[in-house]
Amino acid sequence: MLHGEKDDFPPDLFAPLMSADLRHLRAFAAVAEELNFVRAAERLHVSQPALSQTIRQLEAILNVQLFDRDTRQVRLTDAGASLLEEARDILNRYQAFVDRSRALGRGLRETLRVGYLIGAAVDLVPSVIRAFRDQFPNVNLILKEYDFSMPEAGIFGEVDVSILRPPIEDGALQFVTLLEEPCVACLPAGHPLARAPTVSVFKLLDEPIVAAPGHGVWRDYWLACDFRDGRPPNVVHEAPTFEAELQAVAAGRGISITAAAAGRFYARPGLAFPTIADMPPCKVSVALPANPVPLALQFARIATSVAGAHRPA
Repeated sequence: MLHGEKDDFPPDLFAPLMSADLRHLRAFAAVAEELNFVRAAERLHVSQPALSQTIRQLEAILNVQLFDRDTRQVRLTDAGASLLEEARDILNRYQAFVDRSRALGRGLRETLRVGYLIGAAVDLVPSVIRAFRDQFPNVNLILKEYDFSMPEAGIFGEVDVSILRPPIEDGALQFVTLLEEPCVACLPAGHPLARAPTVSVFKLLDEPIVAAPGHGVWRDYWLACDFRDGRPPNVVHEAPTFEAELQAVAAGRGISITAAAAGRFYARPGLAFPTIADMPPCKVSVALPANPVPLALQFARIATSVAGAHRPA
């Protein structure tokens, strides 16, 4: 600036060249929650003019008006209301990052809670756990097994990440497929179809069947409800585990539809496991919530790598 010239640049001229930072988001959240600049400024321990300037900067950076304000009241615009939840989420994530960093600095161990459905990836889970512990030796890994009454394996709040068998009824979950395997019929040895290497699902629909406890899409999947054209299955018994399911079938109470892993890991005399030729393969997946913790993402990465190494070439 030349000597004697007046600085006529408006204060927000260069705001678009800036980037929104945590200071802007904290100011936005405080004003949105208080709907009063004076109270929001007191809460943030800044002056009211400084807070107003910060909000103007943020609006210029985003090129959107966040508040309608006059001498009597402050209101969120539609755009401001839409952006508020995202701003809060960013602030919460940053605080979680700070808290976790401070805990590590104090020598505290992070914890990852892992749920797994009984019988899902029986051969993979130990290798995944070992590989994760090798890479993250300071993480406190808490494992919890779930039976067929909770096929979601705790992913709705009890654990951070799960290994399970889809389908699970929740569009917010994220799934990473580890493996696919055939669906099989579990039949008593004396059943007319027991000696066949493969069977049709339509040959099984009139059979008395052993089901998982409860209700929902997971139970319906293993009852082959998609193939029944609305006719209800003849459920004669409910079993929460592979052991209970196979025991009921071996005793002649009914048949069941299950994964090929049941024949590999839970087989016993008196049972047959023909492949169901016209039923698509079932999956084993890592399930993650909509906003997974970083360690859960690392667990999914490691599980995928281990599963790939176990997959036949």
